Amino acid sequence: MADKITLKDIVEINKILTKKSYNSLKEFNTYLDVIGEYIDDTFFKQNIIAEKLIKHQELSSRFIDLQFEESSLNLSYKNLHDYLSNCKRAIEKALYSDSSIFNFSIFVEIKSIVRYILEKTYEIESLTDYETLYGINTIEFHQQNETFKYLYSVFDKFTYIARHLNERFLKHNKIDVSELSLKFFKDFPNDISFLAQNVASYQVLVTTIETITYSKAWHFVRKLRNILEHDFADPSEKYNITFLIELLFIIIGRIMLVLNKTLMSESDIRKTLEDLQKQERDE
Repeated sequence: MADKITLKDIVEINKILTKKSYNSLKEFNTYLDVIGEYIDDTFFKQNIIAEKLIKHQELSSRFIDLQFEESSLNLSYKNLHDYLSNCKRAIEKALYSDSSIFNFSIFVEIKSIVRYILEKTYEIESLTDYETLYGINTIEFHQQNETFKYLYSVFDKFTYIARHLNERFLKHNKIDVSELSLKFFKDFPNDISFLAQNVASYQVLVTTIETITYSKAWHFVRKLRNILEHDFADPSEKYNITFLIELLFIIIGRIMLVLNKTLMSESDIRKTLEDLQKQERDE
């Protein structure tokens, strides 16, 4: 796991953010940086979590074709639960403890979707139960699948919002971006670049997204999404994707944190878009 920051540190940060026992927004943002660094090191720069999650999915007769160098580190499913649930909780506290965090009107629906799904995980037992396997005729099977798919739709939201803003305000093109075929990892960083604070911030954003999208964890989640959308669920088998819902939440939450760190403030984004619109009228 991460060398400098431990899961114990994340648990302690969760307590601090829950009690709001920090002294300033600067201190709060420092905790957010620590959470982000830990998640990058633990989930994206190393493969052990993804490797063990793939093994767990094989219990559900879902075999994900990803190649790993076998790790000698032994992680129980309880260990996986601890890593995933504590990091999920850390991101939740980071994003929703202070209203100024990820306060972008352009992404307000995304923040709402993520919060809605968070609340569902506290209300619906199947979204936290990682041990019980569910048949395709159970409510729990569909609760898990629909939650994963709805949360995954956030990537399209990010991607098409960024392209719309880029075309409409920067390039002054009035086109229907919904007709385009776009990919988050390929298109989003470039399209949102004009709203980054500066070149250095944009590079941080690009590096973080590359760290995520080059990782085994990302490819695991992407492959599972394709399986859920296109493959046949065997009625004789039973399934559980709770861990994958948590991993997907961690990926999306990490992206939200780096956007919070690297994009202009809400007021500066509004001013930039207004200035670009005025420029169009003056041309």
